[in-house]
Amino acid sequence: MNGFSRGVVVGALTLWMATSGAQTAYPSKAIRLIVPTPAGGPSDAAARVLAKGMSASLGQEVLVENRPGGNTGIAAGAVLNAAPDGYTLFFGLASNAGLPHLSKASPYKSIAEFTPVAAIGGNTQCLVVPASLPAKSLAEFVTYAKANPKPLMRGANNVSEDMVAGQVSSTFGLTFERVPYKGAPQLLPDLLEGRIQVAVLPVSASVPHVKAGRLTMLGCSMAERIASLPTVPTLAESGVSAAPLITAHFVLGPPRMPADIVDRLALAAQQAAQSAEFRQEMERLLIVGSLRSPAQTRDLMLQAEAQYAQFVRETGASID
Repeated sequence: MNGFSRGVVVGALTLWMATSGAQTAYPSKAIRLIVPTPAGGPSDAAARVLAKGMSASLGQEVLVENRPGGNTGIAAGAVLNAAPDGYTLFFGLASNAGLPHLSKASPYKSIAEFTPVAAIGGNTQCLVVPASLPAKSLAEFVTYAKANPKPLMRGANNVSEDMVAGQVSSTFGLTFERVPYKGAPQLLPDLLEGRIQVAVLPVSASVPHVKAGRLTMLGCSMAERIASLPTVPTLAESGVSAAPLITAHFVLGPPRMPADIVDRLALAAQQAAQSAEFRQEMERLLIVGSLRSPAQTRDLMLQAEAQYAQFVRETGASID
């Protein structure tokens, strides 16, 4: 082979290697971020602003895909069974840590099966009733519920709400009839019209209706009162004998996702969380808490799972 031929071969090989590297660089296509709640709710809003920021950092679009149903298990199962190539992610809730303990239909046995990428603050859960109900405090609600000949109907759409409701019912000896919904947007019309009598909902989904005088907020599952709602007590202040609920939104991948992809996604989430748009949206949604690293996310996942496991052991709660 003469020098010219060798040069052509070497040049072609170099070009092929460069092209091959470009083709395999991550990410090379759009990424799905699967959300277990319907569009329009607070978790969906948080997912969309995070996805927008991550898209800018990654140079590829992060597309939010809503897959509600199955107490968040439908979305979780779709990610659990996806290829671990970084193109399918789960915007999970802290309640996903409790699903295996509360339901035999859970597609996974432990939240630790997923690959942790990042975590942001979660939805503060508050106990709310229609304003038409003769109860302006938790004590008045307990009196009303015990005097009612039939169990009050409670709207529910995820297991974090079930646990808060369970903490209330076990403390005061109440019985609720659980009515399942896909998300807060579907639940609210029935609650506002009094077709169901009580629900545990994210604070941001409740506040507009509280301010409009259509809902009464009886208490929230936080260690301290919400600064913008100083007159609303914590559930602990009102006598609920349980630890405040661990809340978070988890960005998770399928099992065994490579470390280099996790690092790239975690960096993109960190950069997204630093934007003014992200911070403003979190303030609007009343979501507090800083972004967590993959290792910190895993620790929080396990803490949430331990809280749910203890709750189920102590109460025998189930959503099946």
